[in-house]
Amino acid sequence: MSIPFAPSPPHSTLSPDLDRELRELFQSALDQKVFSGASLAVARSDRIVLTHCWGVTHDGGASLDEHTHFDLASLTKPLVTASLCIWAVSSGRLDLDSRLDRFFPQTSLRAPMREVSIRHLLNHSSGLPPYWPFYIDLIGIPQTERREALLALILDSPLIGKPGVASCYSDLGFMLLGILLENLLGAPLDSLAAQLLSSSIFDRQLHYCRMDVESDPSCPAKTPPKTPAAFAATELCPWRKRLLVGEVHDENAYCLGGVAGHAGLFGTASGVVQWLTFLSGVYKGEDSGSSWSSAVVREFWDRPQASPTGTWVLGFDTPSPSKSSAGELISPHSVGHLGFTGTSFWLDLEKDLLIVLLTNRVHPSRRNDKIKQFRPLLHDLVMRGIHGA
Repeated sequence: MSIPFAPSPPHSTLSPDLDRELRELFQSALDQKVFSGASLAVARSDRIVLTHCWGVTHDGGASLDEHTHFDLASLTKPLVTASLCIWAVSSGRLDLDSRLDRFFPQTSLRAPMREVSIRHLLNHSSGLPPYWPFYIDLIGIPQTERREALLALILDSPLIGKPGVASCYSDLGFMLLGILLENLLGAPLDSLAAQLLSSSIFDRQLHYCRMDVESDPSCPAKTPPKTPAAFAATELCPWRKRLLVGEVHDENAYCLGGVAGHAGLFGTASGVVQWLTFLSGVYKGEDSGSSWSSAVVREFWDRPQASPTGTWVLGFDTPSPSKSSAGELISPHSVGHLGFTGTSFWLDLEKDLLIVLLTNRVHPSRRNDKIKQFRPLLHDLVMRGIHGA
């Protein structure tokens, strides 16, 4: 399969005025401790418009560069889990309207859970709750048994709404999708990403940090990250009692050894750009081999697929009508996603513009939501500077 350009940052084709405004915006964010470091990439389908890094990997750490890897957090959902679903639907291995009892026939599913479909999980209308701290119980179970224990806990979770009726963003839905895909396709998610998506991207630029996790959370993971790249630090974790560097921030993903459907992916802005550019090419009908269907990507991204009361399409988000993290100038015909650690991307399909922002806003503490004000300012600045909006 054909993978697009591999950019070599830092690089910019922006006007001097826009370059200056970006430098001022990011310097202000660093001064206000919105994050300790950030990596920005702006691209069109055929070229890089801008790549640049600001700040340091952690307080008192080294300067960021284009090789710094960030914990992408919930960007794992669209970049791995939804992408694998696109591949599986394109290749005839998965039907979006199949229900859970097809995949877990050995389990006594409660009546409401039997109504949940793949489509419901992808657009967050399954009725599953948004979050649950499963890690508190999972950490006391041998690591080899945690996956099945988690599956049982999710399938036994009471639904907070009827499937297909209302939207509720749910980590549990994507944890379940990750396990379902591993069962269906016969390999762990990190192996599936390299084998079925792109080994050239999902290895060095985008990757999981698989770990051998002890039952004592304060014990550092035994297996070091598989890449030698520098990592942007995330939280000084009160549960694990250490600064997290190259170790997944999400506690539930950590208990699974760092590999899960809702979180766990690490990577560079360049890697995110390359994979989304590939998917955008499939969306446009460009030749991508028989394993990828333009019609399927369109079904995942088209707004008629949005959840009943929200903005979620299949595995991706779309801009809110007001107060969107994407700002006010991005077109409604856009898809994107946010990550808890301070990561995001927005792909404007109408204006052919992709903006990837990777930060470590949870360093040194997650009690920092200043990025909520920063994101729309950045997106509006870029859109105004490029499109004159």
